[in-house]
Amino acid sequence: MSSTWRGALQSLIAGVIWSLCVAAGAQSAPAAPATESSSAIAASGIEAIAPAEITARADADEAFVQAAMRRAVDAGELQHFEDVLERQTAAVRQLSELTTDSDLSLLPVRRLESLQRHWLLYARQIAEQRARLSRITRDHSQDAASLAARRSAWQTARAATSELAPALLKRIDELIAQIEQAEGRVLQPLGKLLDLGRQASALAAQVEAGETAVLAQVEELDRRLLSMDSPPLWQGAAAGQSAEPAQVSLRKSLAIETAFARDHDAANAPMLRVLVAVGLLLLPLLFWLRYRAAQLIAQGHASDASVQALTRPWAAWLVLLALAAVVFDFQGPAIRQQAAMLLAWVPVLRLLPARILQAVGPWAYLSAVFYFLNVLGSLLIGNEFLYRSMLFVMDLLMAGALAWLVSRARRAADDDGAPERPKAMMYLLGAAAVVLAAAAVSNLLGNVSLSTMLTGAVLDTSYLALVMYAGATVLVALFRVLFARTGTARPEARSAGSLIDAGARIGRTLMAVACVVIGLQAFRIYRPLSDFVLAVLSYGFTIGVVSLSLGNIAAFVAAACLAFWLARTIRMLLAEDILPSLALTRGVGNSISTLSYYTVLLVGLLSALAVLGFPIGQLAIVFGALGVGIGFGLQDIVKNFVAGLILMFERPIQPGDVVDVAGMSGTVRQIGMRATIVTTFEGADVVVPNGMLLADKLVNWTLRGTRRRIDINVSTGPDVPPRRTIELLLAIARGVDGIATVPEPAALMTGMTAGALDFNLRAWTTDSVSWVVVRSSLAVAVREGLAEAGIEVPRPQSDLHLRGVSAEFAQRLSGQAPDSAARPEAAPG
Repeated sequence: MSSTWRGALQSLIAGVIWSLCVAAGAQSAPAAPATESSSAIAASGIEAIAPAEITARADADEAFVQAAMRRAVDAGELQHFEDVLERQTAAVRQLSELTTDSDLSLLPVRRLESLQRHWLLYARQIAEQRARLSRITRDHSQDAASLAARRSAWQTARAATSELAPALLKRIDELIAQIEQAEGRVLQPLGKLLDLGRQASALAAQVEAGETAVLAQVEELDRRLLSMDSPPLWQGAAAGQSAEPAQVSLRKSLAIETAFARDHDAANAPMLRVLVAVGLLLLPLLFWLRYRAAQLIAQGHASDASVQALTRPWAAWLVLLALAAVVFDFQGPAIRQQAAMLLAWVPVLRLLPARILQAVGPWAYLSAVFYFLNVLGSLLIGNEFLYRSMLFVMDLLMAGALAWLVSRARRAADDDGAPERPKAMMYLLGAAAVVLAAAAVSNLLGNVSLSTMLTGAVLDTSYLALVMYAGATVLVALFRVLFARTGTARPEARSAGSLIDAGARIGRTLMAVACVVIGLQAFRIYRPLSDFVLAVLSYGFTIGVVSLSLGNIAAFVAAACLAFWLARTIRMLLAEDILPSLALTRGVGNSISTLSYYTVLLVGLLSALAVLGFPIGQLAIVFGALGVGIGFGLQDIVKNFVAGLILMFERPIQPGDVVDVAGMSGTVRQIGMRATIVTTFEGADVVVPNGMLLADKLVNWTLRGTRRRIDINVSTGPDVPPRRTIELLLAIARGVDGIATVPEPAALMTGMTAGALDFNLRAWTTDSVSWVVVRSSLAVAVREGLAEAGIEVPRPQSDLHLRGVSAEFAQRLSGQAPDSAARPEAAPG
C-alpha cells in the first residue's frame, strides 16, 4: 500500500473522529480561562493530558498499541482468507453450472434434496467465513479509530506543552511514532478485508439464489403430487421416448452426488476421521464382547435372547457402520445413505430377532430387493415408459405380497396352535399394501410423481425401520454385556429402572421418533405438517396482562412432563445402579437420590415456567407471599419439610429399617420430604409426618445392624442340678441356625421359687435373619431338648381350701372309706 493512500485514509479516519469529538465534547469544554493553545484544545473536543498524567497515560497507551499490533492481520492470514474465498467461489460456480446444465424439473426429489443440502453446506461455510471477516474488520476499524484518537490527543498535548522536561517530550515523541507505526499496521489490511467482505456477501447472495431455486422446484413437485403430470400408462408407449440416454442421467446424478460427497467430507473431516477410528476399534471390541457374552450366559448372568446380537460380531459391526454412515450423511449425499442401507441388508436379516422375522415374514427379504430395484431404476432408466412400467410391476408385486402376508396372518390367528403376531405390525403391513396399490393406480392413470413418492416412501420407511431395529438390538446387547452385574444371580432380578433398561427405552424412543420423522419426510408431508403445526402453536391470546401462545403452553406441559420423568429416572438410576456400587456410608445413597429427585424437579419446573414466559425474577414476590401464608397456616408443612431435610442429612433411618414409632412397629418403605411411609408387620402402610419422627421417641432396631437379642425364660424342678440345666441350654442355643457365636449365648439362673428353679437363656441373632423365626426355633429346641434330657418343666401348683363340707365327703377326698357309724340314719316312718 502506497504512503499516499495510507495518509489519505488516516486523514479521513482522523476527520471523522475529530467531528465526533467536536459534537460530543462541546458541553465538556473547560470553563476556566485558558491560553490560546488551551482554548484550541478545548474547542477541538480532545481531552487534554495533564503533565502529571503523562507517564501513566503513556504506559497505558503503549500497552494498547502493542495489543493492536498483535491483533493486526498479517499478510499470510490475509492470503488464507483470499484462498478460502477463492475456493468457495469456484465451488459455488461449479455447482451453479452443474444445476444450470441439468434442468431441475428433470431431477427426482432425492437429487433435489441433495442439491438443497449442498447449497446449505455452502451457506454455512460462507456464513462462518463472513462472521470471521466481520469480526476482524470490526476489530481493525475500532483499533484504527482508537489509535487515531490517541495520536491526535498526544499531538495536541505535544503542541500545548512546550515547557515540559526533555525526557517527557522525548517520551511523547516516541509514543506518537509507535502509534503511527501501529496505524500503518492496522490500516494496511483494512481495505482488503472490506473488499473480501463484499465478495463474501455477493457469494452468499448467489448461494441463497441457488437454494431458493431448488426449494421452488421441490415445492413444485409437491404441488404436482395431486395433478396428472403424464399421459396414462397405456398411452405412454408411443410418447415414451427416452428424454435422454440412461448414461447421461446416471452421469448427471453421480456428478451431483459426487460433488456433494467431496465437499461434505471435506467440511466434516475431523468427524469422519473419528468415525473411521471408532469403526476400526469396534470390530475387535465386538469379538471380545462375544467372548464375554458367552461367559455371562454360562454363569447365568445373561440370557441368550438379550445378547444374541453379539454372537454374530461381523453382522453387528456392519450394521453399526451402516447406522453411523446414515447419521454422518444425515445432511449429506442421499445416494451414499442408500448405499449404506443396501450394504446392511444381509447383516440386518441375521440380526433381527426370530419374532420380528416371523411377524414381517417374506417382507424382510422382499423390501431389500425392491429397495435396490427402485434405487437402480431411478438412476439408470432414462426411458419414462420403461421406468413407469417397472414401477407399476413393482407396486403390484409388493402390494400382493403384503396382502398375502396379512391374509395369512389372519388365517393363522384363527388357529389356536399358531403363534400370535403383533397386531400393530399387521396394521402397518396392511396400510403399506393399500399405499402401494394406490401408487400403482396413480401410475396407471398418469400421476407419476405421486406413484414415485408413495413407492419410495414405503420402501424407505419399512427398510429403514428394520435397519434401525437391528441396530438398536445390537446397541442394547452391547451395553448389557459391558455393564453386566456379575453379582446378580439372574438378569430378571434387576430392577426395571436400571441404567441399561432406561437407556434402552430412551434409545428405542428416539429411534421411533426418527423413523416417524423420516417417514413423514418420505411421504412429503413433513414440510406442510410442520408449517401447519408452527402456525397453530404461534397462535397467541391475552388473559388480562398475560400474553400466551399455544406453543408456550405446549412447551410448558412438555417441559413439566420431562422434568417429572427425568427426576424419577435419575432417582431410580442413582438408587439402584450407581450409588449401590459406591462405598458410601449408611443412608447416604438414599439421601443423595431423594435430594437429586427434588433438585431436578425444581430446576425442571422453573425451566418450564421460563418456557411459558413467566418472569422467573418475579418469583421473589411469590415467595414473599408464600412466607406470609407460612406464618398463618403452613407451619406444619414447613416443619415437616425441614424435618425431612434433617432426616436426609442426619440419616437416623433409611428404607428397610425396622422401627417403633407412634405406638406401632414396622419397616420404613420410603422417606419423602414431607412424610415417611412405614409398612407395619400387619401389612398396612402408615404415612408418618417427618416432624413426628424428630419430635417423638424413635426406636430403630436396625440402625447399627440387624442383630437382635432373644430372651427365653425356663423353669425346672427343684431336684434338677442347676449346672446341668445351664450346660444343656447353652448346647441347645449353639445348635440353632441363626444364633450368633459372638457374642456367645448365655444361660443364667435367675431365681428359686416354691417348687421350681428359674433360668434365663440369652442369645443374639446373626445379620440378615428374621429374629421372630429364630426365637421360635430356639424355643422349640429348648422344649424338645429338656424333654429328651428327662427334665420336666414343673406345672403351676395351688392350694385349695374347702369349708363347710360333710365328713363323708372329706373322707372321700382324702381317699378313706366312710365310717358306717357316721352314716346318717334314716328318718323314722
